[in-house]
Amino acid sequence: MNINSSEITPENKVRHYPNCSKSQDVNFVDLPDDILYAIFAYCNTQTICRICCTCSRLRDLASKDCVWTKESQNYRLMVFPGDVRCKGSPRQNSAQRRKRRILLKDRCRIAKNWETKVVKDTQFVKHKTKLMPWARLHGQKLYVSNAVNINCYNVFNDSTVKEDISNRISCCNYDVTKFVVNDDVLVSGFRGGSIIGFSTVSKEKKFEYSFSECGDTQAVAVYNDTVVAGYQDGSVKSGVVTINNCSNIARNSNRVWSVATSSDGSTFTIGNAGLETNRTPVEVYDLESCRLLYNLGSGYKKGAGILDIKYETPHIMLTCGYDTSLRLWDLRTLSCEKEWTEPFDTELSSIQSDGNNVILTGTFQYGMTRLWDKRLKDSVQMYYCGQKRSPVYCLDTDFQRLFVALDWGVHMLDFTVYNSCNKH
Repeated sequence: MNINSSEITPENKVRHYPNCSKSQDVNFVDLPDDILYAIFAYCNTQTICRICCTCSRLRDLASKDCVWTKESQNYRLMVFPGDVRCKGSPRQNSAQRRKRRILLKDRCRIAKNWETKVVKDTQFVKHKTKLMPWARLHGQKLYVSNAVNINCYNVFNDSTVKEDISNRISCCNYDVTKFVVNDDVLVSGFRGGSIIGFSTVSKEKKFEYSFSECGDTQAVAVYNDTVVAGYQDGSVKSGVVTINNCSNIARNSNRVWSVATSSDGSTFTIGNAGLETNRTPVEVYDLESCRLLYNLGSGYKKGAGILDIKYETPHIMLTCGYDTSLRLWDLRTLSCEKEWTEPFDTELSSIQSDGNNVILTGTFQYGMTRLWDKRLKDSVQMYYCGQKRSPVYCLDTDFQRLFVALDWGVHMLDFTVYNSCNKH
């Protein structure tokens, strides 16, 4: 049906815009959502951010994930708990995922902060004396070793951290070396050769082993009910926690510095001190039979020990250590696919990864951590904690905040900040 233009009255126009009383009141905000989304597609990031500051309706629409999908492709660090589970991170139930879900707009902002070093540095744990602390993030709880105790801290969504005294684990007369948190069990190694498993709910001991003849427990790893531990004298112990004894896998003059198990439980890898010329510092074992499968790499310098190991998949693994190199291994080809060298020629003490392209490393120099991209040869960014001359003994992250354990305490680098005056 054709309508004559003379028949269109102001009253007819108003019927097309029910939110308006008069035709002259029609404005940009009254346009349908689909039209506004189409307009947003032609706007750059700066314009979209300005639109968010105009009114609540435009802010809500311009904050939707569909508006920021294209922009998110420009950033490297875009994996967060709540949508894609990072490899090796603890499982979260649906309530936790809903609670921690982050809008794509905020993820883009946080990713930009990582690359431009917009960060707030806070020291929330202070030690009275110099220690060698270990820290592990499990959901929204951060566990930190403090001599003979393991303290628990609640990490809230607004980046505040508060100690949970009721969840403190009091261990024994020996200092904690390293520990892992797996589901509802925390398994810790101690100086003196002990391995103790604690319930994170009741804080009671679930099992305890003691191998005082092997020296200090240098590293522990857990897969389901199987515990693997490396010792000062080069011994590696493996066993199921329901059994009262563990099998001795290997014993040599190489101190074991690190242990890691694959995500499917097929293999585990030990990193030793690299003092023997006839053995490599990276050795891969079958978890079930404890049989040596592979010696990875060749041409290592004497003393090129491996300080940390990270499985990204059952076949892809990262290692770092005293030779200042970060390596990516493929167990299907038994080869080093990529290698990066620390520019300041300092040892690499720890690794974290998002399971995709982003790697974080801690160094033994001035509390420095570094951000890497697997697709690039050089590092992306570096961060200093507290202006201290301390090694980074451990780091962990939820990709919004970075927790760094130094000798005088634990720092949190918060990348969720807005104010550019916090630029680190």
